[in-house]
Amino acid sequence: MRKRSHTKHRGCGCVLAIAWVVLSLVAIVLLRSCLFDDRGSWEPTPQESAYYDRGGFRQEDGRYVYEGEGGVARTTGVDVSDHQGAIDWYAVAADGIDFAMIRVGWRGNTEGYLHADECFEQNYAGTSEAGIACGAYFYSQAISEQEALEEAAFALELLDGRWLDYPVVFDYEPNDGNRIAGIDGQTATSCAKAFCESVRQAGYEPALYGNGYDLGFIDTSQLPDVGIWYAEYGSAPSWLGPYFMWQYTASGSVSGIETPADLNLDLSGVNPTAQEGA
Repeated sequence: MRKRSHTKHRGCGCVLAIAWVVLSLVAIVLLRSCLFDDRGSWEPTPQESAYYDRGGFRQEDGRYVYEGEGGVARTTGVDVSDHQGAIDWYAVAADGIDFAMIRVGWRGNTEGYLHADECFEQNYAGTSEAGIACGAYFYSQAISEQEALEEAAFALELLDGRWLDYPVVFDYEPNDGNRIAGIDGQTATSCAKAFCESVRQAGYEPALYGNGYDLGFIDTSQLPDVGIWYAEYGSAPSWLGPYFMWQYTASGSVSGIETPADLNLDLSGVNPTAQEGA
């Protein structure tokens, strides 16, 4: 009898231990769900009002403008890479394009090697000769802070101290099939901070690029002095926080560019009408 009683108590102890482990795992999952969504990304704090009044966006001659307290923003830009091939920048300027964001380099989606954009040099020279303001961006696939630092160093080496009118942008897009798919928010934020801090130390203004899904991986509150180039295709952007540029289409038509072009509206020259609620 004593032996059976001892065995029974030991069995109860095992059940309790298993139950404790299960409850601990459930608690961890619930805690994580409070901080991260199902992609493992950081979720921004909801705001009651948008930074820009969505009613202030409208089209003029097929391109978007924004009417804010400081007037009407109609500074239009393109962003390009070697995917566009050779570009006639004089024709681009004649078509009313004021600025260009040029890809300086990229990291491979799978193998992770660093590459210079094959058209960066000619695009930079072309915009300068045509009198088009210029910024640069790097397509990142960094999975660690160290890799982000490598990307920044690589981009800065390619820029070689050239003058830029617009920021050097960290383009981070965690899509299915690439090496940063499903990356956690803490790592994504660390990568963004490392890249942007390196760029700033080199004398350039840093910025972040992405749509709502991409930017959801980065805790932008940890980069309060880094601007956002926001991408969303539609009649008006839905991002609630501040951003200095809006990419509103990937199928624009621009003279001098043979492929469909990404078009952007520079909002940095106007004050938002809805910053304090509208």
